Order: sequence, then C-alpha cells, then structure tokens
Amino acid sequence: MVAVLMLSGAIAAAPTPAGSPHQVVLISLDGYRWDYLDRPAARRLRELAARGVRAERLVPSFPSKTFPNHYTLVTGLHPEHHGIAANVMRDSVLGRFATGNDPAVRDARWFSGEPIWVTAQRQGLRTAAYFWPGSEAPVGGMHPTWYYPFDLTTTRATRVQRVLEWLALPDSAAPRLIAVYFSDVDTEGHNHGPDSPETDAAIAAVDSAVGAIVDGIAHLGSADRVDVIVVADHGMAAVNSARTIVLDDYLAMDSVEMGDWSPVATIIPKAGRTEYVMRALTGAHPHLQVYRKGELPARLHYNSGAHVTPVVAIADEGWSIVRRATLGQYVAGRTYGAHGYDNALPSMGALFVAAGPDFRRGVTVPPFANIHVYSLLAELLRVQPAHTDGSVDSVRVLLR
Repeated sequence: MVAVLMLSGAIAAAPTPAGSPHQVVLISLDGYRWDYLDRPAARRLRELAARGVRAERLVPSFPSKTFPNHYTLVTGLHPEHHGIAANVMRDSVLGRFATGNDPAVRDARWFSGEPIWVTAQRQGLRTAAYFWPGSEAPVGGMHPTWYYPFDLTTTRATRVQRVLEWLALPDSAAPRLIAVYFSDVDTEGHNHGPDSPETDAAIAAVDSAVGAIVDGIAHLGSADRVDVIVVADHGMAAVNSARTIVLDDYLAMDSVEMGDWSPVATIIPKAGRTEYVMRALTGAHPHLQVYRKGELPARLHYNSGAHVTPVVAIADEGWSIVRRATLGQYVAGRTYGAHGYDNALPSMGALFVAAGPDFRRGVTVPPFANIHVYSLLAELLRVQPAHTDGSVDSVRVLLR
C-alpha cells in the first residue's frame, strides 16, 4: 500500500537529535541542461548555488535517457549493470518495458542494484519518493516508506506541499531522504527545443517550485538541518525534420524487434538475422554509427547486461532515427528537442546544484559522472553503501 501523509494547520519541524544525519531532499528536474542555470529564468537555483556548490555539468550515463539515468542516480550503477538499459526494452520472459504508467515500472524483476531508499531503510531510516522513476517497483522487496504512483496531472504545488509536510514530521517519524521529480523542462524541451520561450517558461516554473521548497525549509527553521540537492538526468539537443535517418530505408523492419528508437535505436534481430542487420546498417548513413553488443566504445559502459540489445545504432548529435510511417510527426521548419546521445556531449550534460549544512559554499567543481551521486547520498545519510560503479571520493570535494 502507498503511504499517504496528510497534515493541516501550522507546521513546525521537530529538532534533530545530536548525531543524527541531516535530512536530504533530492530534487530532479528532468531535462534541465547544465547551462540553463545561467538563464534569467533560473534565479532561485542560482541563489541556491551561490550559497552551496554547483558542477560545471553532471555527466549522464549512456544512453542519456530518463529512466536509465534516474535509476543510475539512486543506485550508482551504469545502466548496463542496473537493468534499465533504455526507456523502452524487451525481454523474452518479462515482455515489454516502457516508461510512464506502464505496468512494467512496478515489476521489480526489471530492476537490479540497490536504490538508496533500500540502503537507507535496511539501516533503520525512513525515506519518501514523489514520482522518482524506479520507486514504484519493490526492489529488494521494499518501496520507499512513502511513495506515489506516477500521475502527470499532479501539480507542482501539490508535490512541494507534500515535501514540506514530510519535513515537518517529528524526527522520530520523518523521512531522512526525500526524492521528488518534476518533468516540465523535459516536456517543453522536446516539444519546442532547448532554446524556445516555452522551455524558458518551464525553467521558470520549476525554479519557482525549488524556491518554494527552499523557502519552506527556512520557514520550518530547518535550514541548518536539511541538505538540498537539485539534479537532472540529462540535457537536450535541438532536432528538426531536415536531420532524420529513416531506418526502414536501409533495413527490412520485419527482420527485427525494436526497443527504443531515437537517437539510440536498440535493435533485437530475429533468429539468424544479426549479420543481415549489421550489413544493412553499417555505413548506411553518415550520421549513424552501428555496433554489436560487446563492441561499443568502452567509455560508454554499454556492452553487458541482459537488456542491452544485440545491435545498437547511435545517431550523431542533432539527428533523429525514425520510421517512414512516423516521419510526419516532425513539422518542417519547426525545432524540437532530443536526448539519448553520446553522454560526453556538452548538450547532454545535466544540472547539479547542492546547498545545506554538509556542503561547501560558493564553489563550482569540474564535471563529474552521475554514478557518484548514490555514494554522495549514502555519505550524507551516514549509511553503509551497497556495491556501485561510483565512489564518494570522486565527490568529496563538494563537502565541508
């Protein structure tokens, strides 16, 4: 059962006993590219960064997609190791996985690794998650202490209020970790491109939500007891109808099953068709790179794992992989946004800002990989971390 917390009237935070870890609020702003922070609409986030730390950019894991990277942030594992290798996957036993309200997001068999809420709860702490990808599945046999099934109609204000209600609980009942997710910037970035007025309006909207959480913490008198971390899963690149790779111009689609489509096409050839698929796609388009599983560049960390497909095709930055039947979704002359590309590209870089009693003040650090965020959370919560691909030593520069 999903635990639902309802409080009313005046709220005031109970004091934290000496020696207890500070509370941690982890905020995800989906699709918030690192350089959005310097736009006029990001005033409250810049204020938070000025009294805390910011990274030049947070480097996502490959593919730079939403579900793989949100789960990396809370497990410290590359997607090839934690099972969520793409937003859309196929499995001979489990069937099809897709994001949003797909039933598979509640099936723990897709998920490997140990999310930070499981680590914390196994060591006696309470946790809460509001729409964090992966929190609906009982990984390791448990959900966060409080969690909510994804519902896109839930307003930002409702999420902010719930976060503040959790923070106002007595210390004996309060979650030490709170994770909350906002999708606005990603949605407008996809629909209108990263440099559009609509994306700037979404940046302003989530900036206001973050500001409301920060103001609420101050109103509770908890600013010296709460660490706030604001992250994104990936950035965004501009795409348009002139830069499309029509896959069925080169490949008989009845020879494969498809997982994700663009800009990383995850391809499962039917029995005996792998060689045909590789011949058909290798060199087919100057802006498409094609690899067998096990032969991708090592730096991508995408060569193992049950859900990495036998063939992976990667479009160059700004290009899209489409099927001719869906080509009409792109209006000529209009700019859209996409992500999933090579994670080393600056356009795929994500936001990282943090402030609170455990963080240094007024510091900007070089880019670092998002596999280290789990280790940072474990350090802040004073829990023994599970095995990960990251290390707290890589982010200790953030801490006092």
